[in-house]
Amino acid sequence: MRRRTLLAAPLLALTAPALAACSSDGRPSGGGMPSGAPSDGAPSGGTVGRWLSGASGSRVADGEVAAWRGRELDLVGTWADTPDASVALYELQPDGPLAGWTGAMDIAVGALGPGESWSDAAAGAYDERWAGSLTALAALRAGAGTTFVRFAHEANGDWYDWSVDAASAADFRTAWGRYRGLQQEHMPDARLVFCPNSQSVGTGADWRETFPGADAVDLLAVDHYNQYPFVSTPEAFEEELGAVDGWGAPRGLARHAEFAAEVGLPFAVPEWSSNSELGDSAVFVEQMHGFFARYGGEGPGQLVYEVLFNVEEFDDGKFALHPRTAMPDAAAAYRDLW
Repeated sequence: MRRRTLLAAPLLALTAPALAACSSDGRPSGGGMPSGAPSDGAPSGGTVGRWLSGASGSRVADGEVAAWRGRELDLVGTWADTPDASVALYELQPDGPLAGWTGAMDIAVGALGPGESWSDAAAGAYDERWAGSLTALAALRAGAGTTFVRFAHEANGDWYDWSVDAASAADFRTAWGRYRGLQQEHMPDARLVFCPNSQSVGTGADWRETFPGADAVDLLAVDHYNQYPFVSTPEAFEEELGAVDGWGAPRGLARHAEFAAEVGLPFAVPEWSSNSELGDSAVFVEQMHGFFARYGGEGPGQLVYEVLFNVEEFDDGKFALHPRTAMPDAAAAYRDLW
């Protein structure tokens, strides 16, 4: 989802350093984690029904969201996805809002800036910057929980400089391989996340053609928002779970999890929420929780983590559930279930 204007300055206190109920590597350590059993085609194996649950948004930096929902955050999500921010890492600096966070973290680091290209990236033009970003991130996260690095997220949309179309897919895969090598060299303990948007927009390509291969990825993820289509009934949610796009590529959550299982990778949902301009759907929140509980785990196709997009500063807070919201029913459902 487009959020470029949020990414240029330290204003982005997009996540919360509440004490996480997880071990030093960022994985669940018991206490407060939901449980469930696989059903309806959910993958089996691993630790079923357990997942890391997080949130983003400036209001949660002091633990407010954790207090509001009645359970500590297991991880936080943030963005540093302009060329400058990916190296400066404003949020994580000693004077930044996430300086004290030692639990797991999802961080979207972007890839390209204005005027840059995947063909140049494939030739190594940005290796120095990418290495600098990873080196700085490794230093700032030393001794902390797992860092999930979301490189070039939502590249199947047309709103970022790192958008990938059919013509640039091969260069993207090559460039991703370069980044993977840099990540393994400079931040080997991180987990590299391949994360398309749930719907491809304006790229004219099947996003599966951009997938760089399971050996170059640690988790397959998807950003998923309740908006196009907007669902407000269990039946509509179930239908959307199995949706595919015009190329036959996964669009629904279950299809993305299925793809992850096929390539042997675990799964994540690093951004999710509902669009208040289209309605107030407690059903969507309830069904998302049910999906997470059904798919939770660490095995192929299982859900490792999810992060509620609760950024009040973005687009007049139309996706936020706290502290102000235009979706009181959805917010109440979230508090009840989490």
